Amino acid sequence: MLEKVFIVVRCVRPLPTLLKLLLPCVALLLWLPAQAAAPVSPDSFEGGWSAYERGDFAQAAQLWRPLAEGGHVNAQINLAVMYEHGYGVDRDLQTAATWYLAAARQDSAIGQYNLGLFLAEHSGAIPAEQDALYWLGKAADQGFADAQFQVGLMYAKGMAGEARVAAAPAWLYQAGLAYLSDRDTAGVDSAVAALHRVDAGTPLARDLEARLAGWSEPAAEAETSTSVSRTATGTAWPIAAGFAVTNHHIVAGKESLVLVDHRGREIPARVISSDAANDIALLAVDNPEQLPPALPIATAGARLGASVFTIGFPRVDVMGTTPKLSLGIISSVNGMYDDPASYQISVPIQPGNSGGPLVNMRGEVVGLVTSMLGRVNAAGGEAQPFANISYALKVDRVMALLLEAPRPARSIAELARGGKDLEDLAQKIQGSVMMVRAE
Repeated sequence: MLEKVFIVVRCVRPLPTLLKLLLPCVALLLWLPAQAAAPVSPDSFEGGWSAYERGDFAQAAQLWRPLAEGGHVNAQINLAVMYEHGYGVDRDLQTAATWYLAAARQDSAIGQYNLGLFLAEHSGAIPAEQDALYWLGKAADQGFADAQFQVGLMYAKGMAGEARVAAAPAWLYQAGLAYLSDRDTAGVDSAVAALHRVDAGTPLARDLEARLAGWSEPAAEAETSTSVSRTATGTAWPIAAGFAVTNHHIVAGKESLVLVDHRGREIPARVISSDAANDIALLAVDNPEQLPPALPIATAGARLGASVFTIGFPRVDVMGTTPKLSLGIISSVNGMYDDPASYQISVPIQPGNSGGPLVNMRGEVVGLVTSMLGRVNAAGGEAQPFANISYALKVDRVMALLLEAPRPARSIAELARGGKDLEDLAQKIQGSVMMVRAE
């Protein structure tokens, strides 16, 4: 999977045999819209590719260089590849790094991915603005499957420190889903194989493999059926800073986001900051005062055995859109693989609860509902949750992401802490829990 991506204005197709021999690191061709900081001629980029195809690499570099200097992301990436390998130009790792970095700084996922691989392969050869894992992580956060796969492998090897090893399976799982969405069966197979190496013999690895195998058929069917819904739903809740909190996996790759409050009012939203590894997304709205009162954040972690609950919108397709409450306890102060960033909880959850607040008996949020441990039934059907085994991210990870996000113009009022009993807390909190609809 250590293959850099070469950008061309063409549909997907294999490299000519000669170029496969010449460019072992350039094995994937994609059509991408040009991202330019200044007006450029599409004919010049296309002309560069035509020259490249006929083997006139010097002409290709000559056409792409002024585009790259003008801020054309795709030209910058192509020129970087040519300087790295010496095609049509003198091989120059420093110049290659300069062009990779220029594309990465424009928030190009492919540019960030290529720069990450470049730094991993040429460590110490050039001055680095950040390390390889930083740039691969930036691309992975944008949903780029190959970057997610590489981050998972690097985490598993301990290259990000022992504390991140436990997060490796989550990244490999996300990569597998992205490959499946792209109909890349070879990528899915690689992700599943890596999961078994990292997670050998555990129920979770077998469960993920079964889900990927089971989802491949519906994914293929989606190509020919216009009736397949691409709408995702989940749960969100406001914080005093003026954002709404939900899960990254609900909103990733979606073009339209709407928050629906308890009165049925729809509030357009957008992702302002996200953390794919921890499955957090912060959503902004045009006017924070449109949000309901914020939920207070707990100042201390929940203890083993503490009573907790969540309110959310599970399975709206069959259970309806009124908020549902689920009650349980903190079963473990560490999550999957003893992850210190999460809780294991006995709160029953279903798809749609994702992103909901985990609340203590003082009405304070202690966590963000993230996942349930699942199994596939004997007939290979839909994954079913194991009874009373769910997970929630500790709320301090949400607050850490908040510190990195640009603040809105104003904050919003926060609900008072405390309540007489669960019924009183539910009555107070349910009005601040919103449904997320992402398309």
